[in-house]
Parts: sequence; C-alpha cells; structure tokens
Amino acid sequence: MKWSLPLLLGVLCIFYGCKKNEFTDVDGLPPSISLETDHIATEAGREFTVKGLIEDKDGIRSINLKNAAFNLDKTIDLTLDSTVYNYNLSYKFKTTADLEGDSFDLEVTVTDLGGRKTMATLKVTMDGDFNNPVFKVAPDDAITVLLKTTTRLNVKFSVDDDKALQNVNIRIPEINYSREVKEFSNSGKTLDFIEQITLPSALATYTLTLTATDKAGLQTERKSMITVSEMPDFPKMYLADVDNAALLNSDAFGVPMLIEHSAAYTYRARYYSKAAGSKIRFVPQKTDFAPICFGKDPLNTSILTDDPEVSQAIELPAKGYYEISFNVKTGAYTVNSYVPADAPIAIGSNMLLDGTRPGEGSIPLRIGLVGIGVPNAGSWNTAQPLILQQDSENKYLFSVEMTLEAGATIGFIIQTQHSWGWWPEPYWRWDRGEDPEANVYNGGENPGNWKVKTAGKYIFKFDSHLKRSQFYPIN
Repeated sequence: MKWSLPLLLGVLCIFYGCKKNEFTDVDGLPPSISLETDHIATEAGREFTVKGLIEDKDGIRSINLKNAAFNLDKTIDLTLDSTVYNYNLSYKFKTTADLEGDSFDLEVTVTDLGGRKTMATLKVTMDGDFNNPVFKVAPDDAITVLLKTTTRLNVKFSVDDDKALQNVNIRIPEINYSREVKEFSNSGKTLDFIEQITLPSALATYTLTLTATDKAGLQTERKSMITVSEMPDFPKMYLADVDNAALLNSDAFGVPMLIEHSAAYTYRARYYSKAAGSKIRFVPQKTDFAPICFGKDPLNTSILTDDPEVSQAIELPAKGYYEISFNVKTGAYTVNSYVPADAPIAIGSNMLLDGTRPGEGSIPLRIGLVGIGVPNAGSWNTAQPLILQQDSENKYLFSVEMTLEAGATIGFIIQTQHSWGWWPEPYWRWDRGEDPEANVYNGGENPGNWKVKTAGKYIFKFDSHLKRSQFYPIN
C-alpha cells in the first residue's frame, strides 16, 4: 500500500498532534508590565485590587501573582482563546483579618508565548486609612447662648481618628475667629478641645464650623448655628441623668430623655428613679451640658439656674416615679412623687392566637424587638423577636442586652410575639424613624437604618408608662 503525503501527514497529526498556528517571534522581546501603582496601602481583612497594563507583541501566555504570606499563587492563563497582545489586569484579593506583618512584596510575573518572562514587584502595606475622623462629642446643630453682660460660648468637642489626625480647624467667620490645632493626644489620634469664647453682647446668629482632617486627607465637618438671645421658649427640653457629655453622645438614642413642653417657658418631666439619690438636670441641647444646663442654684436652692458651671443636680429622695415641673424664665420648680394610673403589660397572661377562633389555642403574652439586624432574632418576624425581660420590681420596665459590631445596621420596633407571624397589638413604634425620642403606642413610624457607632455590648431599655426608650453601649 502506497501512502500519499497528505494522508501520511494526517495520520501523524492524529498520533502526535498538530499545531494549527505555529508560533513565530515578532520582536523576541520580553513582555512589558505597567502597574497602575507600585504601592497599595490597605489593612488586614480588606480587599484590594492589582491593576495594570500588560503588553507583548509576541502574545501573552500567562500572568502569575504570588505572595507567600497572603497564601497567594494565582496564574491567569491567556492561551485558551485567540492570542492576547494587550491585557488590562484587574485582580481583586482580600487578605485575612489575622494577617501578621506590616509590609509585603507581591510579585507579578508575565510570560509570553516565546517563554520570556518579566517580573514587577508591588509593595502592599497594612497602613491604609479608610475611615474619616469621628466627632465623639460635638455641639448640636443649633445652640442657644443666653444674652448676658458678658456673653460666653463654650466651644467643646472631642474628635478621634483610627490612624492619625493631621489638623482640626475651628471657625466662626462672623467674629473673625479662626484656630488650627495640630497637637493631639493618644499617639496623634485624639483631640479633646474646650475653649471659652466671648461673643458680642447683642442679639445675633453665628456659624461655628469644626473641620477635622486626618493624615490621609479624609475630612469630617460639623456645623452649628449659634443664636445669642434672651431666654427663649425652647421647643424641646431633655432630662439628663448622666454626669458627663461623653455619655450624652455614646447612645444610639434616648440619652438624654425628651420631656414635655407643657406651656410657654414651662416644662414637665416624668422620670423613674431606680434608687434613692438619683440626680437629674435639664438641657435644651442634646450633646452637651453647655452652653445651657438647668439645675439648682447653689445660692438659692428653691430656684433653678441656667449656668452649667454652677448648676447643681436635683436629687430625688427615694425609689419611684417623679414629676418635675419648672419654668426657665422664673427658675421656679416643683418635685412630686406619683403612682402611675395605667396598668402594666400583663406579661405571661394567655393571649389567643386568633381572637375570632379560640380553638386555635393561646400563647403566653410576651413582647420583644422585631426588625432588621437584631441579634438572635428573625428578620421582621414576630414569631422570633428578641424577647424583652420585664423588671421584677417595676413592671413598667423592660430591657435586653445584645452584642453588636461597629458599622452594623439595626432597626426595630417593640412588638407582641405571635407564633404564626401575625402582628397583634400591643406594639410601640417611634415618633420618628431617625434618632427617635419617644415611643408611640399602637402607632408611629417604623425605624430608620440606625448605624452602630462602637462595637460591644448594648442595652435596650423601655418604660411602657413613660413611653420612652434608651439604647446605649454598656462596655
């Protein structure tokens, strides 16, 4: 049998394989690598992206990214389709949260179809800064300073950065006040600032601007409208049972506690004293005791003074509920104990699953937190709330503790549990979704998406008589 040349070549291809396109050098040069940067600043547990342009006139075979500490050895094979001459590298990688070390060299090696290699080194460091400075304590958006012979504004704030602060600027342009601070405590991470500024003794409005910048250039700005006036009829007033501004600011909501504006210049607070000797004062701004804080006047304890530097707390003599009324113009105030007229929630009593069909059975009445991001609870599921525990001594009080992560989103209402996921009464929503100040019985608004400021253990407290809640860290 005679073998023709074409037939012979076909048989050889079957047994030994044939290349459809034989490789031929174009320029015989190694590949070129143009990385977008030669240094990436990140942090352990965060994703970063290696970007760059790879070129080779002979065609690119593969790209390898390697670092032993990252447990990274990734090869991108580019020979599967048509020949690639230009490749935009964009490779995402996330380091482990427990990574040890501060600086690492990541090797990027490119091989062309001729077997020639080029390597570039990318430095990856763990000193990245991704978080803006945070004002832990700062003035309210609107502040009233009382007009006096010498009118003073206490500028008080505290700002932190997780890496390092660069500068903090304080400005009141209307009086040409400007100050830059560059010296910080806590290894350059913290500024606790307090300064008394004398304002013109005249009715006026000023803008206070605080700007904190960290060494990565990230900024946070806070603005407050400062109104100098005679004693105003404050639209809102708050009861504070804590003794420092940090505790006024660390809560998610509820500290200090909103009280009733009962008449012109007159306010009424209802409060439960957990023990004899509870101390309370009143503030029209939520974030600090300055510039106005109402407490007993040490020179005449039968009236209140507005001066935060001298006002003394009202001390409640025994455990129980109190009603405190006061007038901010005259300083007159009264303190009276009382017994609530409304009945506590009958926790543990039988609740029918279906009021129209008693035969469906009943469950013990319990209330809990229903919403999103609530630990150990379903998502908006009334069958799986985070149960609130009723106080053994005061049946109007409920509480529950939980552990939360910083940056987490949480939002909830207080709702009666139901095995089938129904939404029976009673329930309590909010006077407003963002930064709620009061509960609304069988009504109100659903919560906003509250962001957790600080990781740790939190406590939620609810008083069904006062219709007030508090949610704050207890680390």
